[in-house]
Amino acid sequence: RVSGVALAPSTTPSHFEVARMSEIVEDHRVDIRNADSVKGLIQKIQPDFIFHLAAQALVGKSYADPQETYHTNVIGTLNVLEALRALNKPCVAIMVTSDKCYDNADWVWGYRETDALGGADPYSASKGAAEFVIRSHVKSFFPVDGNIRVAVARAGNVIGGGDWSLSRIVPDCVRAWAVGGSV
Repeated sequence: RVSGVALAPSTTPSHFEVARMSEIVEDHRVDIRNADSVKGLIQKIQPDFIFHLAAQALVGKSYADPQETYHTNVIGTLNVLEALRALNKPCVAIMVTSDKCYDNADWVWGYRETDALGGADPYSASKGAAEFVIRSHVKSFFPVDGNIRVAVARAGNVIGGGDWSLSRIVPDCVRAWAVGGSV
């Protein structure tokens, strides 16, 4: 059984709707900024695995609405972790942040897990802050021999999985191609 938790799709087309995923996935519309809703849903579902990918992932939007970005990316992550604390069963959680969580040193090579976290823009800073929240909760509340296992993955979000928002390279190219334009 697979459950999905998200806000309603914000773009058209929506791959979730086109692929008729609601026929395959238990679809729950919950805002991760609402701690009670997240905790209640996780208690109801009783998951064995959680893949936390929810985020405000648009750099441009982070400048337009930094408060929503921080609430979603930091407090939303905290709400998932707090819901896990209340879960009284084994569960593996994969918390996905972003490669933008690193302090941008403007060098030519890729970042390593030992590099400094941070970020000068609201999006990057919010993802770095989420990393600190995850690290703190793992060390403070999830012992190695406990029921909850947490791992972090840092993914680039340039393309997105069916994300048709502006400033996504593949969707922008498709939109431009459809009208005979260029990116």
